[in-house]
Amino acid sequence: MAENHNLRTLFLTVIAEVISFGVLIPIVPLLFTEPSSSYFILPEGLTVNQGYLLLGLLIGLYPLGQFFATPILGEISDIYGRKKVIQISILGTVVSSLIFAYGILIASIPILLFSRIVNGLTGGLISVAQASIADMSDNSHKSKNFGIIGMAFGLGFILGPFLGGFLSSGFSKYFTSITPFIFAALVSSVSLIYSNRKLIETSPLEDKKVDWKKPLRQLLKGLRIPGLKKLFAANFFYFSGFNFFTTFIPVYLVQNFNFTQFNTGNFFLYIGVLLIIGQGFIVPRLFSRTTEEKVMPFTLFMTGLFVFLQPVMTTLIPFMIAVTLFSLNNSVTQIALNTLVSNKASGKDQGLALGTNQSVRALGNAIPSMLSGVAAAAFDPSAPLIIAGLLIMATATAYKLTD
Repeated sequence: MAENHNLRTLFLTVIAEVISFGVLIPIVPLLFTEPSSSYFILPEGLTVNQGYLLLGLLIGLYPLGQFFATPILGEISDIYGRKKVIQISILGTVVSSLIFAYGILIASIPILLFSRIVNGLTGGLISVAQASIADMSDNSHKSKNFGIIGMAFGLGFILGPFLGGFLSSGFSKYFTSITPFIFAALVSSVSLIYSNRKLIETSPLEDKKVDWKKPLRQLLKGLRIPGLKKLFAANFFYFSGFNFFTTFIPVYLVQNFNFTQFNTGNFFLYIGVLLIIGQGFIVPRLFSRTTEEKVMPFTLFMTGLFVFLQPVMTTLIPFMIAVTLFSLNNSVTQIALNTLVSNKASGKDQGLALGTNQSVRALGNAIPSMLSGVAAAAFDPSAPLIIAGLLIMATATAYKLTD
């Protein structure tokens, strides 16, 4: 009963966190890359190509902050408790959402960038929630429970961009560019109160000191853990490719299919539904019949293939078919990678291993976000999608060949 209660609480807090992140997805490209939008805030004298660079920087600052903070937050959760760290992360989301709204209101790019740094430095909720799941799950139930948290991520990914597009759509005089971020702060505030009342501590509460130099040391230590080196490398390159996709797909949709922010929100709603189907229904049935190790290289390759094919499809229906097949394969890949890392780590190092994994992913998200802006400025907004597909397919191939 306690496990089910905690799982439900973590499910709801993850949904709230992803909603708060997702609301910016349909809006941010309009701020920097779409001069025809009433939300465009790029100062005179800066070109749209420079806007691409700013977009990449803005998106990349959040995972860069996570890279430095997540290993430390994971270790703090091992010592002082998962619950405390989860609440710190939620509070950081509340504050950063309000700062971002203020930055839009006064058209200040530095304040917008600062907001993403604040959110990144407190962004340990997902990895600590995963550590809590690992604390209370044996190996036979771990994939299923990670899948439930994956469903929460998917549901948040549905609601976040959809609400971001809807609440900024102008359907009401109250639906402006800052409305989604005020809403995100309110949702996270409710999540903070709820988690304080309902979340049950699962950490072993180890007696050790926090290593403040942990981010770099953890990477070096993680590379020496038997059985995890290859998985960390796969996570890094997979998320590098994936973030090339996520950073510029909203821009691609606007420029190639004339999507509004509301259309973009609906697009991510569709991807989120597919993620829930994949992680809630395909994953439990698939991994009851086979293993994550056998499935992951195949779904990883197919994820990359269907990203690569998206800019090749010049009309909407073939493009959406490629998006559908990408999303279903990706939903399986994410759960398989998380489960493999957790299964290969010892029980006492679950927070450390998953925190390292999240840190590797954060680094894989940060650098490519910034580079995707360079690629788009040098070529066009389809270039990051092509790079994403090639990189993910190469990662799957290398993983399989090093068996």
